[in-house]
Amino acid sequence: MDDTLFAARLETLCRKTLGGDGPLGNLKRLSGGASMQSWRFAWGNELLILRRMPEGLHGDDAAIDSGALSLDGQADVIECAGELGVMVPAVRARLTPEDGLGEGFVMACAPGEALPQVLLRDPAFIPALDRLPGQWAEQLAAIHAIAPARLPKSLTYRAPADMLADLEARWRDLGGTSPIYALAFGWLERALPAPVEPRLCHGDFRMGNLLITPDGLSAVLDWELAHLGDPVQDLAFGCIPSWRFGHYEKPLGGIARPEAMLEQYEAMTGVRVDPARFRFWLVYSCLWWGVCCLVMADIWRRGDQSGPERLVIGRRVSEVEIDLMLMLADELPSVAAPMVWPATKRLPEHGVPTGAALVDAVSLWLDAQVAASATGHRRFEARVAINALGMAARDAALGPVFQSAQAARLEQMGLDATSLMQAVRHDPAAMTPALHDHLRRLAAENCLIDQPRYAGLPVAQASWT
Repeated sequence: MDDTLFAARLETLCRKTLGGDGPLGNLKRLSGGASMQSWRFAWGNELLILRRMPEGLHGDDAAIDSGALSLDGQADVIECAGELGVMVPAVRARLTPEDGLGEGFVMACAPGEALPQVLLRDPAFIPALDRLPGQWAEQLAAIHAIAPARLPKSLTYRAPADMLADLEARWRDLGGTSPIYALAFGWLERALPAPVEPRLCHGDFRMGNLLITPDGLSAVLDWELAHLGDPVQDLAFGCIPSWRFGHYEKPLGGIARPEAMLEQYEAMTGVRVDPARFRFWLVYSCLWWGVCCLVMADIWRRGDQSGPERLVIGRRVSEVEIDLMLMLADELPSVAAPMVWPATKRLPEHGVPTGAALVDAVSLWLDAQVAASATGHRRFEARVAINALGMAARDAALGPVFQSAQAARLEQMGLDATSLMQAVRHDPAAMTPALHDHLRRLAAENCLIDQPRYAGLPVAQASWT
């Protein structure tokens, strides 16, 4: 629907559910949010947020996890958590089919900043980030203390073994072919922890889903992955490399080491966090995000082609390959020789322009003529498009070279793609130093095409070379 009709329907909803005469003002689509839409607006003097399913999608289509809650289910959990002491914005209204706005709900706009790129750069937030590990532990302890009997019946529980099996099945359905992912699935299967008494888990507790003011944490957002499960999953989730936002050396959200948070959580709950269980959920969560990247690409292919953001996220699977190889390196055979880092220097252009050169030209034009003058969400979209073009140009220039090198390495080991997948997934004894070296080279080659500025790459280069 166009912007005028959207605003008119939202105003009608506010009059009906919130009362008063408004007016409706300052309606703005917030940047990010690849799986859901978030809009900020004012109704009279009150600032509000609309969480809404993108047009043309159903809940199952937009969900990045097969166990994700509907928006109505999220509102139920937020209301329950708020009543029991968790810092959440109040739910103010729910959408109905008659509103003509799709599925969703309206909640209070809590104060604070959620974008990690701002929080980690602005000196005004330094005191708040220093206190955040303690508040992180406090909020997770409060979430995990909620008795399941108090929670909405829409929450589901799956044992770790079922979660792992579901994740691998979804990865295969999405066309997953990475031998590094197959290696991780095998490792996780052998490292499965014993089930524990299910508790409420937020499921997505990380930087980006926490609102922070200069005085500290103000709200916990985005409850679509809430479920009944192992509390240690929540503790590990916010520590995966993809949620460190460039500060790879600080696993807890790019702000700190996790030990202080875990110690405070243990003191608050009286429950010791088993390091092996934490490690399992850290590897699982890292792999889970990699599969979710493929889900995003699949959503685009199935019809939500409003922009390239989901396809760009789909190429982030290679970041996870780097992360997994770093995480699991201690349990793989040592590689004696230093790795020669893949060369990425492109040959000078001569004669007829190559495809890579054409893509570069469009990217430079878009940067200078569109992104430079755009604002708000439109600027964000232009930057995503530039990122997509950069991937395409590197793929055209470097992809054939890297693929030839990968095929030569496999031939030298007497393997093909199928036998490689089977070996790393099912037979730990098949892992040799040469195979370990191939996998880390593969991870580096893929990520240098997709995300050459990924913070894990210099860590890998220092470790492997």
